[in-house]
Amino acid sequence: MRVKICGITSIQDARIVLEAGPDAIGVNMVAGPRRVTAEVAAAIISSAGTGAGSTRDASGPCPVVLANVADGRLNDEVEQVVRQTKVRWLQLYGDVTASVIRSQVQADLKPVPVVRVADEDFTVSFNRLLAACGADRPAAVLLDAYHRDKLGGTGEPFRWSWVTDARDRGELDGWPPIVLAGGLTPENVAEAIQTVHPWAVDVSSGVEASPGCKDPAKVDGFVRNARKAPSGPRQTGLAP
Repeated sequence: MRVKICGITSIQDARIVLEAGPDAIGVNMVAGPRRVTAEVAAAIISSAGTGAGSTRDASGPCPVVLANVADGRLNDEVEQVVRQTKVRWLQLYGDVTASVIRSQVQADLKPVPVVRVADEDFTVSFNRLLAACGADRPAAVLLDAYHRDKLGGTGEPFRWSWVTDARDRGELDGWPPIVLAGGLTPENVAEAIQTVHPWAVDVSSGVEASPGCKDPAKVDGFVRNARKAPSGPRQTGLAP
């Protein structure tokens, strides 16, 4: 099971997270208490010795930048970090259209649109997006809990059975690998994995001592519990 620790706000927290050996780390350049500037994001990515191209390689975990899309483009700060660090994985919020996905894939980037799950019909809009993307598809899709006032980091899970029910109905056929987020903790991540069978799990607030400040014991516990959980059928689509 692949593990991403998100919402890293400092080099000190990056070091705490790296001790646990995740497959990916995330820096938030969108909004909220975990948002960082381009300068801080680049410093975290560089200090971690991360490998920009794969989910995990010999040089360390893969960096993922959380970015907002507006008017069909990323903002200047995100573009600066992409150029400076050569990061390829972008977790996308905002106005994510098929043309945005296609342009990023054609630029050798790996877009990961976020689907905010509010009810059992969460697949409808993403299936429309997939159909419009054609051959230039997202590298993965991240499922997070819907919140009226927050884009992520809510600390609240959605109903995981909605994913299994959608899979049984065939609504996930042809989807890219699924990253499960939303209210995950060291205590519930194994159950979440056994229920949803995602390709990866993603945590931010669930391993914090306070917003934006990671707790070493929680980070370590999350990674260990996720790795030892039976994950069911292995999803394909990306290199390990």
